[in-house]
Amino acid sequence: MTISLILFIACSTSIIHRHTTHAYHRTPCKSSSTRRQFQFENCYAPDLNPTLPLNRASFVMSHNSATGYLNIKKTPRNSTSDVSSYANGNGWKGTITTGLLALYGKTQVGTAYDQLNDGARALDLRPKLYTNGSIGFHHGDLIDVPLSSIDLRGFIENVKLWCADNPMELVLIFHSELVHELGYDSLSSQEYTETDDGYAYYYLGIAVMKKVYDKAGVPYYPCETLSGLTVSDAMSMADLSRFGGQGYLLAVDRHDMYASFCGKANWARNQLVACYSASGNAENQQSTSLNPQTFIQCTDRKMSGQYKLKALQAYVIASANNEPSDDANELGPPTDEYWYPFHQIQGFWQVDGTSVQLGLMHGSTLLEDNRLSRVNEEMVTMAYNGEFDSVSIFSLDNVALNGLALFSVLRNACGQSTINGDDDVPPCGKALTMPLMESSRPLPIVWHVMLCLVYGTLLFVVFVMFFQAFGLRDKGPQDHRLVCNGHLV
Repeated sequence: MTISLILFIACSTSIIHRHTTHAYHRTPCKSSSTRRQFQFENCYAPDLNPTLPLNRASFVMSHNSATGYLNIKKTPRNSTSDVSSYANGNGWKGTITTGLLALYGKTQVGTAYDQLNDGARALDLRPKLYTNGSIGFHHGDLIDVPLSSIDLRGFIENVKLWCADNPMELVLIFHSELVHELGYDSLSSQEYTETDDGYAYYYLGIAVMKKVYDKAGVPYYPCETLSGLTVSDAMSMADLSRFGGQGYLLAVDRHDMYASFCGKANWARNQLVACYSASGNAENQQSTSLNPQTFIQCTDRKMSGQYKLKALQAYVIASANNEPSDDANELGPPTDEYWYPFHQIQGFWQVDGTSVQLGLMHGSTLLEDNRLSRVNEEMVTMAYNGEFDSVSIFSLDNVALNGLALFSVLRNACGQSTINGDDDVPPCGKALTMPLMESSRPLPIVWHVMLCLVYGTLLFVVFVMFFQAFGLRDKGPQDHRLVCNGHLV
């Protein structure tokens, strides 16, 4: 009896250990909204299949990840003292973080750790090199993420912390659109930099970032080194234990002057779908009785928003399913997989000058547009229903809202994952129940504070006005004539 019990416990422990060590278990896993986004119990997802070609593995990417730090106060993990003093000396602190464009252009909620815990496995960074040698981040022409909030060193430390807590997951950092504080001309110079094989010339921005990654103990490679690799090969390159760390983390770009993206971005200028536009096409106007002056918005889910959603669905389907092409202006996967080791599906509302103006006029933000249009929920549903021929990098705004559901669906797609030691093939794809998703998530507390202040002030003013009005009424009719030299005037 005792021997049987010991054997039973040993076998049970072996099974539990096999599933907890060689798989991902999200921590914490307490809230029902988190648990429901996973297709297995206890916030569980199997490992990526190590034999899968890397360009066939599916990763959720948080679009413009560094904007998650907007309105986050500096902490020792986020920034360094020299960066903070430089930022404060230039008068940045307290300006950009409270500016209207910063509130509008924020695409993520929380730190890099938070975004990874919300399902992202790839992080999208737009580096900006400053004259003091610091590397910060930007979001196109909209905003700069203040150095007092985050710099590259602080960002890497946040990611490494998550990797140490989740040592079986592969995380990729993608750079693109590197800029310089003084303009693009400042990026053209080159530095003679030490490499594993000796020395080589690198563009200035690449050389500076390489020093940051080397000091952090994180591999940083050019795109071509990832071509033709399997997931297992990439994890060997990304193994942080070689540098005294834990987990798997890899940063990549083209190592050109602009630190360009390692894949086909599927950003076709003439086909972009923004949340707001001044008018739709003729078909939309006939179907919804809109005139050319009508503003069409994605958040109107019953009328014009349906047109917007269908346009975005067509855009992402074309990005995945069109005939392969290396033309940057044509949607679809790449032909040259050596030059483009990855390809991206941009599952979010794009931004142009018109959409920014209209969005601000509506008092909206990119996060609000994402939440009210429920676009992340739609992307998860499409992925679950198998509407994409293949998924490499699936980029989302606001991964805090249903990012875990997309992670679960992509990881559990047939062929994507494996359970080490199991003879039986685990259920996959539509054999699993679709995740139950959140329709919304509360806004960050700073937004609630701002709204409370604004509306509280308005209520106070209205109260004072009513109080004064009732006071005058209680005094009865008043004689407001003037007395001049003893006579009423």
